[in-house]
Amino acid sequence: MDRNFRLRLLVVFAILAVGVPGLLIPQPAISQEEAKGRIVIGAVLDLTGQGAARGRHARDALLLEEYRINQGRLASLPRIQLVVIDSEGKTRGASKAVKRLAGEFGAAAIIGPAERGGSLAAALEAEKARIPLVSLVAPEALLRPVRQWVFATAHPVSLAVGRVFFHINSRGFRRIAILTSGKALGREGREILSGLAPDRGLSIILNERFSEKEHNFLPFLQKSHLRGAQAFLHWSNGASRLALARARLALDIQIPIYLSMVASKSYELEGGNRAVEGLIFPVPRVFAAELLTENTPGRERIRKFRSNFRRRFGQFPDGLAGYAADAFRIIGKALAGGPRRGLVRRRIETMGAYQGLTGIFRVTASDHNGLNPYSLVLVKIKGGKWVLTETKK
Repeated sequence: MDRNFRLRLLVVFAILAVGVPGLLIPQPAISQEEAKGRIVIGAVLDLTGQGAARGRHARDALLLEEYRINQGRLASLPRIQLVVIDSEGKTRGASKAVKRLAGEFGAAAIIGPAERGGSLAAALEAEKARIPLVSLVAPEALLRPVRQWVFATAHPVSLAVGRVFFHINSRGFRRIAILTSGKALGREGREILSGLAPDRGLSIILNERFSEKEHNFLPFLQKSHLRGAQAFLHWSNGASRLALARARLALDIQIPIYLSMVASKSYELEGGNRAVEGLIFPVPRVFAAELLTENTPGRERIRKFRSNFRRRFGQFPDGLAGYAADAFRIIGKALAGGPRRGLVRRRIETMGAYQGLTGIFRVTASDHNGLNPYSLVLVKIKGGKWVLTETKK
């Protein structure tokens, strides 16, 4: 198979993947020689395994951005070539993918992964290879202390906690109950919730963890109610959220329940289920675009992105797709002066305020994320639909 034929075949596959919702794009079968004359942006995503649905949203957003940036690129400039490698949801897979993209494909920068364990493994490899990596998940261990070559367009847990605490304070609540899972998200959430609460004038009257096998949340709610909790914070994901909501309904108590951030489709939080009525949680702007007010910065960009995404893929993008698109746009902006990795890293770090889909990024040498809590939208389920709780003043 000659070089030109392989390139044409790759283009056909990419067009098919963009035009057919849900179709997996094949691994790009290009060699280092075929990548000459192009600037490669790599991506490490879960396209198979448990996180495949989220990974495909991110991949589709990157395909959309690749097309958009190349369409507006001068003919005299090299084209941007997106190379996606499936990590299969494995930590080792993420590490190996970064190594391949940095070495075999000569990528100028890498986007992903979107899974906590994989992001930490990818970060270690990126630091070794001295290649900019923009993660689509932001555990505190990834960003603190700052790693020279690692950035993130996702919201750290601390921002979600800050957004929730602001609302709790605005309602005059002072006594809270905290319940977290034993997994990484829950452990990190518990540490940050417990650490920030005193500074916000909040007293923690219950601070417990539950196992992944837990199905009975009645005792946690009963203890919180008897101790006079004014708000109940649940930091986890998956089915435990619905189980907790059902327990509150069964007890017929009115305590407000706040959840951790929801960035992708969550079936248990949709529809007319009476149990989920009143649940409050932060979400990325792209995921709640229809709720954004006219004075929300970047609202028209978000709507255009969502419209283009839906037209191309037959569904609306989730918050992770917004993180991916922002990562591509930030890297694309940093590539304006050339693809040398050190310069790309430096341009990202000194870019100043950048209006993205997720919010305004103010990346600095001491902050490789740059978002603030108000880039998140706080929503409440009312009548089976999402509604705004309030907006920033």
